Formats: sequence, structure tokens, C-alpha cells
Amino acid sequence: GVNSLHSATRQRFTIAHELAHFVLHSERLESKVHVDKGVLRRDTLASEGTDAVEIEANNFAAELLMPKALLVSALAGKNLDLEDEEAIASFAKKFKVSPMALQYRIQQL
Repeated sequence: GVNSLHSATRQRFTIAHELAHFVLHSERLESKVHVDKGVLRRDTLASEGTDAVEIEANNFAAELLMPKALLVSALAGKNLDLEDEEAIASFAKKFKVSPMALQYRIQQL
């Protein structure tokens, strides 16, 4: 489930993240009940960014929502300043993701 109080972009990322666990970590899901409390939360584990399973799920979600080929194509010829909050927010809307998710994805490429 997802928190209905979260923004639509956050809900989409959460769903993609949890789908990643289903696809990539099925063996873990079969052995116990999985309650993912670390997705984009500011708890210690999430803020440290050190849990390999959560990092992998976040990367899967980012690729699913912002595929490299589509993102590169959309950025072609554009001089997008990662410090320009309005430009990032506008571009993020095209992919229906948060500005923070878009910035992170671009930096990872």
C-alpha cells in the first residue's frame, strides 16, 4: 500500500520502489513479511543511503519512471540548470516525478 496523504509523485515512486522489491528481491519477500519503512523517509537508514537493497530498489524505480533513453532524449539540446528550481520542477512534471527524484536521476546519469 501507499500513503494516500503523499503527493501523487511520491506515491508513484513508492509503487515503483515496491515493485522493484517484488522483481529483484522475491527471495527476501518469500522468507518474511516485508514492511518497507525506509522509502524516501528521513530515517537514519534512508538518509545514510547505505542499505544496498533499498538503493537498488530506488535505482530500479528511477529507471522505471525516468528511463535513461527518454530522459536523455528529453534533455537533448536543453541547458537544464540543476540549481534552477523552477526549471527542474517544470521538467519533473513531464515525467510525473518529484524535482528531487529528477535531480538525483540526472546526477546518476
